[in-house]
Amino acid sequence: PPHLCAEKKGGWGVSEPRADSPSSRPGSVRDVAENPFAHKIRDALLALSIANLCFISAWAPLLYSGSQGYYNKLRVAPVTLLALVANLAWLSLAVWVILRASRRSHSRWLALLSLFVFLASLALPLDYCRLYVVGIRGDHIVAALKKPLVASLVVAVCGIGLWQYRLAVLVSQFLATILSPLALLNLARVAFLCLGIQHLSPAGPDPVLPAPCPVKAGAPRVAWIIFDEADQRIAFEERPAQLRLPEFDRLSRESLFATNAFPPAGSTLVSMPALISGRPISAAALKDSCELNVTLAESGTVTGWSKLPSVFSAAHELGVNTALVGWYHPYNRILGSALNFCSFYPFPRYDLARAPTFGKAMAGQVLCCLYKRYYYQSRFETLCRDSLADSVSLVTNNLYGLLLLHLAPPHHPGVYNPKTGQYTIAFMNVATGYFNNFALADRFLGTLRQAMDTSGQSTNTWLLVSADHFWRETDLYDHRHSFRVPFLLKGPGADQPMTYSPRFNTLLTHDLILAILRKEITNQPSASEWLDAHRSAFSVPTTYVHQVE
Repeated sequence: PPHLCAEKKGGWGVSEPRADSPSSRPGSVRDVAENPFAHKIRDALLALSIANLCFISAWAPLLYSGSQGYYNKLRVAPVTLLALVANLAWLSLAVWVILRASRRSHSRWLALLSLFVFLASLALPLDYCRLYVVGIRGDHIVAALKKPLVASLVVAVCGIGLWQYRLAVLVSQFLATILSPLALLNLARVAFLCLGIQHLSPAGPDPVLPAPCPVKAGAPRVAWIIFDEADQRIAFEERPAQLRLPEFDRLSRESLFATNAFPPAGSTLVSMPALISGRPISAAALKDSCELNVTLAESGTVTGWSKLPSVFSAAHELGVNTALVGWYHPYNRILGSALNFCSFYPFPRYDLARAPTFGKAMAGQVLCCLYKRYYYQSRFETLCRDSLADSVSLVTNNLYGLLLLHLAPPHHPGVYNPKTGQYTIAFMNVATGYFNNFALADRFLGTLRQAMDTSGQSTNTWLLVSADHFWRETDLYDHRHSFRVPFLLKGPGADQPMTYSPRFNTLLTHDLILAILRKEITNQPSASEWLDAHRSAFSVPTTYVHQVE
């Protein structure tokens, strides 16, 4: 009869035996294992495990970042760790209350709601593993789903999951419970860190930069602007119809415009140390929060980047004050002794869970887990705004004779809408975001040039605009690579436009800047002659040349 076969619904729609069934009689094994206190403990561990998995984007970079502290500016302070514990506590309590309520209630709607919350929470750790463990970007998933076979397989898996949702819930609960020791391990690590029993790799103290020296009258000045991931082909030769770059076009009509400039490497990690040191570097690896190990291509020797001479140390020997605004690399910790001013912005991807106060840390950790993409875009937007403000203050200050402005756009994520001229965190695919950020880079260039003109600094400043590497994600656009970067050099005074077509490695930038500071180059024609005489010193990477040809 139906009343003998009826089952009571447990948490998340999983069936539990009737109270009068043989397995629930007093003294049975089921009674010992399923007593109310055991239920509460089991649910508490499950809730803590779910909360821990939901906050994986916060605790993974905080507790186990290792040398990833290289990309951070703020240290992992106790206030940040306590904020993490507070977030784990409130979410665990919330999940436990929902779970207990669903077990007591016979409401199917509450069971379905709790089931939805549970399955949705599992999406957070899966998304983290997708991006940081497996390395699959959202655009790649969208491209794969457009294939009929993949789409059919996804639909079939989802259908089976809905059909056997109780089994799926049981398996998910079991896996989450199995991972509960990880939550306890994280809490123990937080306790050890706060008590000083364990220590994270320290970010190191901010170096004290040397004071500027008096400015020499009539000395030339160089403003070196690196737009991260700017691509020569996209900027000038095969520009998309919707992309407008009036400032880049204006500069190309006024300067020495190189059309075959190749960067020393295809990533910021390798290219920026090579450009600044003027040495060919074949590889780079993080050593700790204050050092980058680089492999010199000429000898295969591995050394610290901070131990290499740089264009800034050479400029100091000439009596030139130096300044840098940049992101990604901790320039102040590596090049501090050769800089008179440095404004470093961390890579937001690794800095989302850190904040100077308890409240901001709690809010940031919630946002980086629930709204990672939008929070990342928001932090990237702040980076762009603040770095531009710092750059304007430098280009208008004649105290510094050599400036490096390593600016983030057009690097992803897209944060600009050229139609409105405003920043935005609205979703845009990789190609659209890149083109929009290129328009932002053009706006940056116009703002900086106008500031220099207004302050009168254009009369003695050489402007060099280039990039650290080409656009690496053209497979998401047109599957074509040119491996070249913009290279525009404009001297002070009257315009002397000229196109320079021979191939060369932008490693020459180091020596070119020093030749300008030593007054060996006095105008753009002499810069062209200098490039002709020195471009054979560093060969263009053969990989680029072969693929272009």
